[in-house]
Amino acid sequence: MTTPIPQNFVQTIAKQRAVTDAELETVLMALDGQSTATIATKLGISDIAVRKRLGEVYKKFQIGGNGPGKLSELRHQLLFSYHAEQGTSDFNGGKGSLFKIGIRRQENWGQAPDVTIFYGRTEELTTLKQWIVSDNCRLVALLGAAGSGKTTLSVQFASQVQNEFDFVIWRSLRSTPAPSDFLADLIQLFSNQQKSDLPLGELSKAIDLNDKISRLVEYLRKQRCLLILDDFEAILKPKELAGHYREGCEGYRDLIVRLSEVNHNSCFVLVSSEEPTELTLLAGEKVRSLKPAISEEIARDIFQEKGLSVRDQDWEILLARYGGNLLALKIVATTIHEFFEGNVLKFLEATALFVEEHISNLLAQQFDRMSTSEQEIAYWLAIAQSPISIETLREKMLVNSSLSDLLKNLDSLGRRSLIDKISEGTETVFMLGPLIVQYVSDRLVDRIRAEVLETINTQGIAKMQLLKTHNLSISIAQEKESKEDRSLSILELVKNRLQALFMKTTGFEEPLKILTKVASDLESKSTLDVGYARENLVQIIAELQ
Repeated sequence: MTTPIPQNFVQTIAKQRAVTDAELETVLMALDGQSTATIATKLGISDIAVRKRLGEVYKKFQIGGNGPGKLSELRHQLLFSYHAEQGTSDFNGGKGSLFKIGIRRQENWGQAPDVTIFYGRTEELTTLKQWIVSDNCRLVALLGAAGSGKTTLSVQFASQVQNEFDFVIWRSLRSTPAPSDFLADLIQLFSNQQKSDLPLGELSKAIDLNDKISRLVEYLRKQRCLLILDDFEAILKPKELAGHYREGCEGYRDLIVRLSEVNHNSCFVLVSSEEPTELTLLAGEKVRSLKPAISEEIARDIFQEKGLSVRDQDWEILLARYGGNLLALKIVATTIHEFFEGNVLKFLEATALFVEEHISNLLAQQFDRMSTSEQEIAYWLAIAQSPISIETLREKMLVNSSLSDLLKNLDSLGRRSLIDKISEGTETVFMLGPLIVQYVSDRLVDRIRAEVLETINTQGIAKMQLLKTHNLSISIAQEKESKEDRSLSILELVKNRLQALFMKTTGFEEPLKILTKVASDLESKSTLDVGYARENLVQIIAELQ
């Protein structure tokens, strides 16, 4: 049942709260169910300006919090005020009604971030609405690397379509709740007025996992629910190939399979930087995946918000360097605004690839989740500095893994959204994204530098690892690019680090003498014994000389 509220009543209440005419016009259209994009078009202003106006209205009505349900809360405040003025809890609306406010739907946004400002993503939002609202998909996965905007997109979408559902529930799995406890929490939410006599802990113990999933399915059949689970990768196992569950979290696989295969009226949205292995098998009419695309439009909006003007040729450089990572671009825009007087060209000339500490920490987390074999491949891709084929990888890797194992590792890196697969004619090649390749290169150079110093200190190669397993002089990019255009090779970066150290400490003569002797001692050793050690030492000595 719905209750209409006269427009003049809303205007009166808004004036009492010092809402401006422009803010009132905007909020009336929002309350009427119009999207921010539609409002922006009708008023001839930007989407950002619409959100700023709405944000001011929420402040004046003292609506805070981090969740996206602010418009819904405003509706309820207006409904309460109107009821109080009418002296009734139920009434029929008269003429002049602008919009209708319905009975409060159940919303539980958990720790969902506030999305006051949202850029673009019109195509993705349209696709999600088609899949979830129109096609009644049971499961939709939002996949992509950290910083690509998945979480923001999920919250924005949910806030736009919340009136299509009886329940909207948003949860983060960052704290890795046990499947049984997570399900018990959902059952409590859905049971609402018919709460179990058992407290949450006892409910968790009294009912086994399959029964809890069955109960949840029944609720999802009776009511239309949008359930969003963010940070899904947190319940997946690190240090192994992607997509497998942590010990104790295997029940989430059962939950995904059941919710994908049985009939119900709801949708489960999984937001993750790592794809669970079962998604490929479940994919079909009712189970779909979406990866937010790299968007120059959003990048431009981010820079426009900071008042930055960017030439077309500079956009090409920015997108090439940061690969469409929206979080990185936001940090870059702030850095240019605060430290480069808004001059984008000065920033590009002063820096190669700017990786701020927060981004570096995110990249470290992604790298540390890789298996040892994935890290080995990532180092090869960083050394190559250019797309590399499976054949080249197999040829260069000393440990001759089977083609099957190599494909599994490349597939796993793809599930983590860390590598791109590119078709070049009849050949398929692979490369790391620009941010992760920068992180992997820095990590590789640090390790190589440490191994060189250890070699000098011990005058032997007993503790060598990467210098044995990876050939530092295979850079494909050097062959294809001019010296002015290409990035520094791993060898050149190692040389720079060692030069800086030797100049401050021992000087060059003694270290070079030791490295030359070690390399000479390796001449009689076979590749099976020392790998690429001698070749790499010879190259490093040549660079230092």
